[in-house]
Amino acid sequence: MEINEYIINIREYFHKHPELSFKEYSTADKIEEELTKMGLKPQRITETGIICDITGNGNKTVAIRSDIDALPVMEENDVKYKSENSGIMHACGHDAHMAMLLGAAKLLLEDKNNLNGNIRLIFQPAEETPPGGAIEMIKNGALKNVDYIIGQHIWGTLPAGKVAIYYKEMMANADEFTIKIHGKGGHGSAPQDSIDVIYIASHLIEMVNTIVSREIDPQEAAVITIGRLDAGYRFNIIAAHAELMGTVRTLNKDVQNKIIKRIEDILKGLELTYNIKYEYEYKKGYPVLINNTEISKIIEKAAETTFGKDNITHPKPNMGGEDFAFYLEKIPGAYYVLGGANDKINSPNHSPTFDIDESVLYRGALLLKNSAESILNIKPNLNSI
Repeated sequence: MEINEYIINIREYFHKHPELSFKEYSTADKIEEELTKMGLKPQRITETGIICDITGNGNKTVAIRSDIDALPVMEENDVKYKSENSGIMHACGHDAHMAMLLGAAKLLLEDKNNLNGNIRLIFQPAEETPPGGAIEMIKNGALKNVDYIIGQHIWGTLPAGKVAIYYKEMMANADEFTIKIHGKGGHGSAPQDSIDVIYIASHLIEMVNTIVSREIDPQEAAVITIGRLDAGYRFNIIAAHAELMGTVRTLNKDVQNKIIKRIEDILKGLELTYNIKYEYEYKKGYPVLINNTEISKIIEKAAETTFGKDNITHPKPNMGGEDFAFYLEKIPGAYYVLGGANDKINSPNHSPTFDIDESVLYRGALLLKNSAESILNIKPNLNSI
């Protein structure tokens, strides 16, 4: 079976059999089976996390990382490889990531005698669920003796064959917060005897949304979204308790810390004004993903060869989060985006209709191979971060 057909078939296998974060047991078994068939010796370093080395002729090692988990999404596509696990779907392309990395392994093995160093394949669980799988992979030796790391993410709305390169910041801090407001419930006909937390929560939402527009430098990137509000019992009861949950996305730690403080300042003001009590829990999530500029430039040259110079783009940073950032805090590397859309397939990542143009998969695997080999062959100027 030629490699192109192999990559498509294995991607469709993974798409049909998705598993949620930290529960990717069958997925990990299949990855190990495929690597073993290639003559490699995979190592399970966490319950579902795998590393596997391809040894060449040199001391440097480049790691290539794929995530392996799926999302709690009910698939709406009518395709032959539709998810067989109800309510679970590879809606972010991790099935394609695994397939392209396995394809890259086959391509690298074909060229093993010319490999000027070593390649480490990293199949990482739980990218979708903070604290994520990268931390445990690192703790258990995924980066031991590794000099550089690269990763590739497929994108459902970027045209197939386009490659998005980011020289520095690519993705944001991805934090979450929970706020509980405690007031005094009562009858809807007598608001004077109650402390209405829904009314107060509406003030909180309005005030929090002015932090970015009125307190953050407009040249700094920041997003605050409150995605959940839970309060109330029925139409004629004034709610005594409310819970709000939201996310903060920033590219700058000072901005991040200012927002954390300002949310609590607002809560303290509401406490004094309305005689409420509150609970405020803020969890810092994945850090800013910052690429090494020289590694990104090496990948860009490989992408020009693989996809053509006209297909290279340089977008602004994405305010999504990615735990690949943890690897880049340890060693130099870069992450980039590969387009997977066409005229008929064009849905955003995390959508129940997400799918990709499979014609791009072979070249995606080839780009991983060429990028890793180029990094082994060229000593980058790592002072340029």
